[in-house]
Amino acid sequence: MGGSNGAAQDPTAYIVPARRVRLRSPANDNRAPLGWRVRRMVVYVLILALIAGIVLI
Repeated sequence: MGGSNGAAQDPTAYIVPARRVRLRSPANDNRAPLGWRVRRMVVYVLILALIAGIVLI
């Protein structure tokens, strides 16, 4: 079964791109559109409100 080195590796072992490992998005001069930023902020506020509601009640 003389295959390449890649064929002998475990198929479940794969390289995770560095982009997924970092918590921040890559440095970029382009800002997200205003609508996306507003939606993202609303989602963050809703999540924080749900967590606060669960903790404070």
